[in-house]
Amino acid sequence: MGFASVLRGVAGMLIGVGVAMIFPMLVAVAAGENSAGAFLFGSILCVIAGAGAYAAGIGDRGSAGFRDAIVVVLVWWVAVPAFAAVPFLAEDLKFADAYFEAVAAVTTTGGWLSHADAIETYSGTLWRAELQWLGGLASLSIAAAIFIRPVFIGIDTLLPPFSRGEADSSLRSLRNAIAALSSVYALITAIAFAALAIAGASTFEALILALSLVASGGFAPHEDGIVGFGAVVTWTAFPFIILGGVNFILLARLFRGFAVRGRDVETSAYLLILLSVGVLFWLLSDSAGAAALVQEMFNAASLMSTNGFIIGEKPTLIVAMVTAIIGGAAVSTAGGFKILRWLVIMRRSREELRRLVVPNIVTGASPVSIEFGVWMHFIVFTIVLAALVLGLAISGADFELATAAATSALSNTGPLISLADSDADGYAVFSEPVRWLLAGAMILGRLEAAVALVLLNRAFWRP
Repeated sequence: MGFASVLRGVAGMLIGVGVAMIFPMLVAVAAGENSAGAFLFGSILCVIAGAGAYAAGIGDRGSAGFRDAIVVVLVWWVAVPAFAAVPFLAEDLKFADAYFEAVAAVTTTGGWLSHADAIETYSGTLWRAELQWLGGLASLSIAAAIFIRPVFIGIDTLLPPFSRGEADSSLRSLRNAIAALSSVYALITAIAFAALAIAGASTFEALILALSLVASGGFAPHEDGIVGFGAVVTWTAFPFIILGGVNFILLARLFRGFAVRGRDVETSAYLLILLSVGVLFWLLSDSAGAAALVQEMFNAASLMSTNGFIIGEKPTLIVAMVTAIIGGAAVSTAGGFKILRWLVIMRRSREELRRLVVPNIVTGASPVSIEFGVWMHFIVFTIVLAALVLGLAISGADFELATAAATSALSNTGPLISLADSDADGYAVFSEPVRWLLAGAMILGRLEAAVALVLLNRAFWRP
């Protein structure tokens, strides 16, 4: 393993998080909040730890393989939230609770212990939104550099606007992804900020909403959620909610004026499913008319992009959970199972049904080996979801709340639990041991189940 390369990657992440803490620290000073010292301490801690990791990694400049890249990804989702949690300790949270908040932010789940407490201070609100934004960029870069290969998704998709380093360093590929996608990601955030500010949100509210919307974080700095900002702001956010589930490689190429190379089978499927789910929500609701239909389209886009905002009449819980599980494109800030994988499963199911009807038929099916990663992901995802529901139910939660919480954590759609318990302000309704399980599920939702399974294989760690 290229320890030097891994250490340099960890150093970059920690220093980046440390620098990001400066902005909420300045906000805390300006607002007279007592958390400024916690942000300063956290920033110094991150920079010192990052500098130490970089110094330890000086020397070897050899290429880093897939295993090294996976270790860096694992550190980002598991260890970095421990450093990001330091400022939350100023909110009188125990470390376990602060870590849960940080994981919920970095994984863009938006599953706070208490929504009211999450927006209580300006600095805490900004820090959560910043972590979501950074987590969204990480999700895009990791997917584009590592996970969008047939071995993981069973199908070819759009080529990213950078080299994925098939014959080069995997960590260099990850750096290329961040460099190629960050400018477009920031530009879309800036456009969202300007649009929301023009729509009537205050400068601070527009900033928080823009950071969270682009990351599909579902975080609104208002006690009533996004509807608290009024209809104009809510519907201004709608196109950005939709973009949260779209293949970002497509967006990056369009923004840069590049030709779209490769077959884009996701975008049309995404929009078709969104429309179908919106109509289904409307048919199952007690409301009628065009206004109700449009509201349900909003809810469908919000759940598919895993933002989790709900307006108007609440959709049926079971359909809402299935929608969140479907998720968005493979290279998007949305969580869930991902549309490409569903397309592979549906294609294989169709071909097997055809074989049952006409046993001698010859199809152009992809080799099973290419689809193996998809099926392993499906099996692990299903088993983990069932185990989570069982664990939450054993802990004392009623079945609806248990299924909603398990689904929201694994699909990274934190606000989903409000559909099961309208009185639940957040995940504080669960005990601390259960919240550790939910935090692990949030990380697993971003880490990819098939990759997590590989980590348990001793052969993967052998030199």
